[in-house]
Amino acid sequence: MKPTHVALFSALGMMFTSLSVYSLAPSGDRSPEAVAEVTAEPPRVTPETLSGAAAVVDPSRFTTGSRLMLEGRVGHARLPRSARETFLMFEVRSDEPAAKTQAQANLSLVIDRSGSMKGTRLENAVQAATTAVSRLNDGDIVSVVTFDTRTAVVVPPTTVGPDTRGRILASVRGISLGGDTCISCGIEEGLALLAQASAGVSRMLVLSDGDANHGIRDVPGFRAMAQRARDRGVSITTIGVDVDYNEKILSAIALDSNGRHYFVEDDAALARIFEAEAEQLTSSVASGAELAIDLAPGVELDRVFDRSFRRAGGQVVVPLGAFTAGEVKTVLLKVHVDGLGGGAGGPGGDPRGAAPIADVHLVYRDLIARTDARCEGKLGAFVAERDGEASELDALVAGRVQRSETAATLKQANFLFEQGRLDEARSRLDAQQRSLRAAADKAKGSAPAARAKDVERDFESQIAALESANTDFAAPPSFATPPAASGASAGGFARPAAAPPAPAKSREGKSAVRRNEVQAFDLAR
Repeated sequence: MKPTHVALFSALGMMFTSLSVYSLAPSGDRSPEAVAEVTAEPPRVTPETLSGAAAVVDPSRFTTGSRLMLEGRVGHARLPRSARETFLMFEVRSDEPAAKTQAQANLSLVIDRSGSMKGTRLENAVQAATTAVSRLNDGDIVSVVTFDTRTAVVVPPTTVGPDTRGRILASVRGISLGGDTCISCGIEEGLALLAQASAGVSRMLVLSDGDANHGIRDVPGFRAMAQRARDRGVSITTIGVDVDYNEKILSAIALDSNGRHYFVEDDAALARIFEAEAEQLTSSVASGAELAIDLAPGVELDRVFDRSFRRAGGQVVVPLGAFTAGEVKTVLLKVHVDGLGGGAGGPGGDPRGAAPIADVHLVYRDLIARTDARCEGKLGAFVAERDGEASELDALVAGRVQRSETAATLKQANFLFEQGRLDEARSRLDAQQRSLRAAADKAKGSAPAARAKDVERDFESQIAALESANTDFAAPPSFATPPAASGASAGGFARPAAAPPAPAKSREGKSAVRRNEVQAFDLAR
C-alpha cells in the first residue's frame, strides 16, 4: 500500500506535516557519537481533496513521515449531524528496502526441553537455534535458555564473533531433555539475560510444545508478563510445535509484546522460522515506536482494537515496538463523537466547518540514521447539514474493522468447536462470511483508485481464512466414528471398536484450532 492522502486544516491554519529528528547517541550503536541536532529529510506527502471538491482539502486523512510513514484516517469524512460514533485508523509502515541495520541485535532463544520434546522435536529445535545464531552478524549479542520445571542458561549473553561463534553453537548442540513445562520461568530468565546487554533491538524467541503446568499458568498472567517485556523494549515471538501446546497463551504473549506467533505442525520447519526471525531482527530500521493520539474535546474513546494501550491523561498511547524493513502495523480506535462541534462542510460547503478529531504523533528510534525521530498529523471531519449528506465508511477503514471482526469470529468459532458445538461454530463462520461479502461490495465500490487492489486483497484474505476454517470444521471422515472392527475376541464375541476422540480432541481438530488462532493473530495486526 502506498500512502495517497493528506489531511490539512488550511482554513484553520493548522500545519501538521512537520518532522523533527534529534540525534541522541544510542546505547546500542556500534560506535558512540556525540549528541547533535540533525536535519531530517522532508516528509513525503501527497495532498488530496475531497471527492467532487477540488478546492476543499480533506481533513479526514493525512500521510507524513520519513523512515517510518504514518497514515491516519477518520472513518467518515463527513459525519451526520446525529453522529454518535466513528473509527480512527492509523497505518505505520517502513518502506525501506531490506538492509542490515547499524544497531546491534540482542537475541534470546528460550527453548522448551521438557520430556514431550523428545525425538525430532528437540533435534530440530536445536538445529533451528544454530541456524539463527549463524544468521547473526559479528557484534550482535545472543543468549540461550532452556526450560522444563527449571531454567538453565546454556549461553549467557555473548557477543557473536569469530572467536565465540563456534563455542556458542557447541553449547546449543549440547541441549538435552528434562521434565515438565514452565514457560514463564524461561521467559523471565530470558528477560534477565537480555537486560544485561544494551543493544539496539531486543527480541526473544520462545519455543514450546506443551501447556504451562508450572509457574504462571493463566492467560492474564502471561499478558502482564508480555507487557512488562514490551515496556523494556523486548518483543517476544512465540512458536508452538505440534498440536498440544496452549495456543491461547502463546498468542497472548506475542500479541502483548508486539511479537509474532507461529504454529509449526511439522517440526522440520523450525529452522526456516528461526532463520527468518534472525534475518528480520538484523534488518530492523526502527525501534521503540509509540503512537500517541490526543482526542479533541467532544471526542471520547470507546475502544482500541487488538492492541494493548495506556492512557496518559487525555492521551491514548499505543506501543508498536520495532519495525523491520517493509513491515506494516495498524491501530484501530472506535470513538464517540456526541459532543463534536463544527458546522457544515464538504463539497460546496465551508471548509472552516471541519471539526477537529485528534492530534497524532509517532515517536521512534531511527536505527539507520541513529537518531530519535518524530512525525505528526491532525485529523478532523466535516459535519453535514443533513444526515443524508454524510459519507459512507472509508473503504480502508471498513476493511480494517472487518479484519478485527473476522479475527474475533475465528476465536469464537474455536471456542464453540472445543465445546462440541460444531454447528454453532460453522453458523458463526457463515454469518461473518455473509457480512464480509456485503461489506466488500460496498468498500470496493468506494475505494480510491490507488488503493483499490489493497482493499480487494484485504477482503479476499479474510474470506479465505473463514472458508478454510469452515472446511476444517466440516466433520471430515477422520472425525467420524469408524466402522466396528472385524474379528472376534478370545471368547468368540466381536470386539467393539474403540470410540474415536471428539472432533476437538482429535489431531485434526487441534490442528484446525491452532491454524485459526494464527490466522486471527495475523488479521488483527
